[in-house]
Amino acid sequence: MRLAAASLLCSTALHASPVVTYSWTTTSQGFGPHLDQPSTATFDVPLSSVLAGVINYIDITNIHLSYPGLTFDFFSPSSIGFESQAFVDPTTGAFVYHDPNQGLAVFAADTSDPNFSTFLSITIDNPVGGSVRDQYNALNHGAAYAGYPTAGYWTASFPATTGPGAAPEASTWMMMIVGFGVLGGAMRRHGRRVTRISFAG
Repeated sequence: MRLAAASLLCSTALHASPVVTYSWTTTSQGFGPHLDQPSTATFDVPLSSVLAGVINYIDITNIHLSYPGLTFDFFSPSSIGFESQAFVDPTTGAFVYHDPNQGLAVFAADTSDPNFSTFLSITIDNPVGGSVRDQYNALNHGAAYAGYPTAGYWTASFPATTGPGAAPEASTWMMMIVGFGVLGGAMRRHGRRVTRISFAG
C-alpha cells in the first residue's frame, strides 16, 4: 500500500501539467458610473495548448475575475460567434486576431441575482475594430456599471521552467524527495520479508 502511494506521489510530481497564466490590462475605460480597471482578471491554459498555437474553449481553467463594487461566485469560459478556439503565437502567447466576429471570453456572474444580470465579461481574441482588441463589460442587476467601448489586452506568463531539460520547481522537488523517501523505506521493509528459494541442480 505504501509502495503504491509513494509511486503515485512521484508520478504526480513528475507529470504535473505546466500552465500559462493570462492577465488582463485595461487601456481605455469606456462609459458607465463606475469606471475602473478590473482588479483581478486572470485565467490558465495548458502550456501544451499555447505551444500548439490554439487554445480551445475547454482549455481555459482557474478563472479569476473581480470588479470593484461587484461580487461574483460563478466563473466560466464562453464562446463568441461560432468559434470555440483562440489562436496564439506559440513563442509569446499573444493572441492572433483574425476574425472580428469570432473568439472566446471569460465570464463571471453573481448567481444571487435572479435574472443573472450582474456580471463581468472580457473577450479573448475578439478584435472589436480599429485599435480596440479585446473589451470588458460589467453590469449590475442589468444596469450599465462599466462597459463598451472599453479596451485592453491579455499578457501571457509562461512557467519559469518550460524546456525539455529544465529543472523542476522547488515544490516539485520536495514532492519527489518525499515520494522517493517513502518509496525507499517501503522497499527496505519489503526486502526484509523476501524468502529466498533455491532449486537443486
